[in-house]
Amino acid sequence: MILQMKSAEFRYADNVIFSGVNLDINEGDSIGLVGANGAGKSTLLGCICGELSLFSGEVIRKNGLTIGYLKQNCDFVSSNTLYAEMMSVFHYHTQLIEQINQVANQMASCPFDSDEYKKLSSKYHNLTLEADAKDAYSVEVKVKTVLNGMGMMQFADRVVSTLSGGEKTKAALCKLLLQRPELMILDEPTNHLDYKTLDWLENFLLSTKCTLLVVSHDRYFLDKICTSIWDVQHQEVVAYKGNYTKYRLLKAERIENQLRAYEKQQKEIEKLTDYIARNKVRASTADMAKSREKMLDRMEIINAPKADERPPRFAFSYSNEPSEFPLTIQNFTFGYDQKVLLDGVNLQIRRGQKVALLGLNGTGKSTLIRRIASQNPYDLGKIIFGKNVRFGFYDQENVNLDGNLRVLDQLWFDNTRMSQTDVRGLLAQVTLGADDVYKLVKELSGGERAKLGLAMLMAKDNNLLLLDEPTNHLDLPSREALEDALKQYTGTLLVVSHDRYFVNSIASTIVELDNKQLNVYTGNYDNFIASKAQTVVEQPKQQKPTSTYRNAKQRAEQTNKAKRLKELEKLITELEELVQDLQNQMALPEVASDYSKLSVVMQQLDDANCQLENALAEWEALSQE
Repeated sequence: MILQMKSAEFRYADNVIFSGVNLDINEGDSIGLVGANGAGKSTLLGCICGELSLFSGEVIRKNGLTIGYLKQNCDFVSSNTLYAEMMSVFHYHTQLIEQINQVANQMASCPFDSDEYKKLSSKYHNLTLEADAKDAYSVEVKVKTVLNGMGMMQFADRVVSTLSGGEKTKAALCKLLLQRPELMILDEPTNHLDYKTLDWLENFLLSTKCTLLVVSHDRYFLDKICTSIWDVQHQEVVAYKGNYTKYRLLKAERIENQLRAYEKQQKEIEKLTDYIARNKVRASTADMAKSREKMLDRMEIINAPKADERPPRFAFSYSNEPSEFPLTIQNFTFGYDQKVLLDGVNLQIRRGQKVALLGLNGTGKSTLIRRIASQNPYDLGKIIFGKNVRFGFYDQENVNLDGNLRVLDQLWFDNTRMSQTDVRGLLAQVTLGADDVYKLVKELSGGERAKLGLAMLMAKDNNLLLLDEPTNHLDLPSREALEDALKQYTGTLLVVSHDRYFVNSIASTIVELDNKQLNVYTGNYDNFIASKAQTVVEQPKQQKPTSTYRNAKQRAEQTNKAKRLKELEKLITELEELVQDLQNQMALPEVASDYSKLSVVMQQLDDANCQLENALAEWEALSQE
């Protein structure tokens, strides 16, 4: 155990944030922290880190415990270049290599059989042993691996303080990944990351030895890396074993069991109370009544389960079916500042199809869906809507909202045929109640604006929905409510979203925007990832020579490269199987419960992952040649 909270309570004046909290963090735990906005997640993290002091109770930390804490939108200040800042993590290692080089130079100038040479040789031997033990020779590889994996290598020569806010947060995360503290605390680390970077980050965290405590709205991320979930609600923290999906099942089961126990006890209390009232005054039964009274006094009262805050109820409907193909894109080209984002792309969406548009940051996903919605006549190419199509567009920036209007008027002015009662009812349905309807739109939180924007879509008769990042700013219950509504929606859907859990839940087709083109994959996000992985494996076998070589030397070099590629493919397969086997071993009870065995397996896993990274890098370099 590296950290423990006992009977912890925190309050601001008379406002209790949490009370009676008892939690343990063990080495190797990967914990997801969830809860509604304002429930106290950040406060709990502050208490664990020591930034905040408890009102009562205690936090017990292992002696010498190193904690790394990444806050949301942190302002990372440094006058170093990004690469130099990352290398500063390994200052001791680089100093060690410099010492080795200095000793080597001194040895070169000494007679081989001199006493001075023997002393230097011994020193050199000890330094190299330490360098090997600390893996000092691979620090540059580690830095480049993390920067490349996090998509930050392009900023390596930039001064950290000149980076944008999102880039600074990613840079701070890179540094924390390199530092590898014993307890790593991450507050919304998946913000600003595209799906490829997320996949790399998940695999990196799974392969490291540090213990993890993470706050995230990314349920796919929580599912992949977490071994337990802490739920912050109603001034308490409840721990559940398993990932996010398992947590949802266990929480529902716990609430159901508590409700059953509460109802059973209430019936027992009612029965005892009735018996006491009827028999207390009668001499023949007074003793029995007193016995029941004592039984009632000793009873440990079970509280009724507290209901979570009611999530919004989204619903989208339409009255008229569109033609077979509600949306067709033909030879569409778009760019700006002499940069082409989309080059002659084509796409046809069938009625009832639910399509998720994915791509790396900056490839033009949001641009494409906005151009579809705007129907700009000056665009190159065609955007064709089918017969009887009525589409609604949700913009992640909520540009269709007027900040100076009241919430009630914003929806009412957009739907003048609705009565005020209907408008209020629709707003209440998305949890914008009586206290919210007279607020100015600009006074709403991000989540409230998102709900208002979705309510405006619900008020329309849309058989085609174009949604640009609809889950941004929504909490987890609201995201799940939106998923349920879109699953039930029988119309056609085109959605841009970085929320992989959301995409996995609703999409029947994935369209990837890559290299200015659209690639179509059948199935949800998991199917898409599996297809991409299969393509990567098969690609080298499909490559054909594109040129003839002029001499025997070049032909020999090509033959050697082809031979080496086959060797590397075999090696990569073997290493991937080894990594999987070692990960399976770590999950075995006899290994997981034995620190010495677990340490050996984890070291083997680190070595295998390092070999795998090197083999993949060599394979990629040869393939590009």
